[in-house]
Amino acid sequence: MAKENILLPAMSDQMSEAELLSWKVSIGDKVHKGDVLCEISTDKVDMDLESPYSGEIINLIASEGDMINVGEPVAEIETEEDSLLGSIFD
Repeated sequence: MAKENILLPAMSDQMSEAELLSWKVSIGDKVHKGDVLCEISTDKVDMDLESPYSGEIINLIASEGDMINVGEPVAEIETEEDSLLGSIFD
């Protein structure tokens, strides 16, 4: 098991930030890769943010109404897969 941050990806070349509109998951929820985690709003469109991992949500870092910069974490997940680097940095 590995802990991973779920980062806000750039959905377009011009996107630099987004507002978190609403969470669709809670701490303790099990999710699969591709499940919708939250709804975000950019200056152009509202869209769903999907999980890049399967696992259990262990922390919601951003709150509804927060502005999040591209590359910043929105949540933390404990994945079902081992980290590629294992415990090298533990």
